[in-house]
Amino acid sequence: MDTIFVKQVKEGGPAHGAGLCTGDRIVKVNGESIIGKTYSQVIALIQNSDASLELCVMPKDEDILQLVSIRQ
Repeated sequence: MDTIFVKQVKEGGPAHGAGLCTGDRIVKVNGESIIGKTYSQVIALIQNSDASLELCVMPKDEDILQLVSIRQ
Protein backbone atom coordinates (compact mmCIF):
# COMPACT_ATOMS: atom_id res chain seq x y z
CA MET A 1 0.00 0.00 0.00
CA ASP A 2 1.58 3.28 -1.07
CA THR A 3 -1.10 5.73 0.02
CA ILE A 4 -2.25 6.23 3.58
CA PHE A 5 -4.37 9.24 4.45
CA VAL A 6 -4.94 10.85 7.84
CA LYS A 7 -8.53 10.01 8.74
CA GLN A 8 -8.97 12.18 11.83
CA VAL A 9 -6.95 14.66 13.89
CA LYS A 10 -7.94 15.27 17.51
CA GLU A 11 -8.53 18.98 18.01
CA GLY A 12 -6.14 20.36 20.61
CA GLY A 13 -3.90 17.28 20.42
CA PRO A 14 -0.20 17.28 19.51
CA ALA A 15 -0.84 16.36 15.86
CA HIS A 16 -3.34 19.22 15.52
CA GLY A 17 -0.86 21.61 17.12
CA ALA A 18 1.83 20.49 14.68
CA GLY A 19 -0.43 21.27 11.72
CA LEU A 20 -1.50 17.77 10.68
CA CYS A 21 -4.89 17.81 8.92
CA THR A 22 -7.54 15.30 7.96
CA GLY A 23 -6.87 14.18 4.39
CA ASP A 24 -3.09 14.67 4.51
CA ARG A 25 -1.19 11.81 2.85
CA ILE A 26 1.58 10.17 4.90
CA VAL A 27 4.81 9.76 2.91
CA LYS A 28 7.43 8.97 5.60
CA VAL A 29 7.40 8.01 9.29
CA ASN A 30 10.50 9.06 11.26
CA GLY A 31 12.43 9.39 7.99
CA GLU A 32 11.41 5.96 6.69
CA SER A 33 9.46 5.81 3.43
CA ILE A 34 6.15 3.96 3.58
CA ILE A 35 6.35 2.87 -0.06
CA GLY A 36 5.89 -0.89 -0.25
CA LYS A 37 4.71 -1.15 3.37
CA THR A 38 1.32 -2.48 4.44
CA TYR A 39 -1.12 -0.41 6.47
CA SER A 40 -0.25 -2.53 9.54
CA GLN A 41 3.48 -1.91 9.06
CA VAL A 42 2.95 1.86 8.86
CA ILE A 43 0.76 1.84 11.97
CA ALA A 44 3.47 -0.16 13.78
CA LEU A 45 6.09 2.44 12.80
CA ILE A 46 3.89 5.17 14.26
CA GLN A 47 3.01 3.28 17.44
CA ASN A 48 6.62 2.21 18.09
CA SER A 49 7.90 5.80 18.03
CA ASP A 50 9.63 7.06 21.15
CA ALA A 51 8.69 10.38 22.78
CA SER A 52 8.39 12.12 19.41
CA LEU A 53 7.06 11.25 15.98
CA GLU A 54 8.10 12.82 12.69
CA LEU A 55 5.75 12.49 9.75
CA CYS A 56 6.45 13.66 6.23
CA VAL A 57 3.07 14.38 4.67
CA MET A 58 1.59 15.64 1.44
CA PRO A 59 -1.04 18.20 2.47
CA LYS A 60 -4.54 17.44 1.23
CA ASP A 61 -4.81 20.33 -1.23
CA GLU A 62 -1.16 20.82 -2.19
CA ASP A 63 1.52 19.08 -4.24
CA ILE A 64 4.43 19.82 -1.89
CA LEU A 65 5.77 17.78 1.01
CA GLN A 66 5.46 19.05 4.57
CA LEU A 67 7.41 17.80 7.59
CA VAL A 68 5.43 17.56 10.83
CA SER A 69 7.09 16.81 14.18
CA ILE A 70 4.76 15.60 16.91
CA ARG A 71 5.87 15.40 20.52
CA GLN A 72 3.79 13.16 22.74
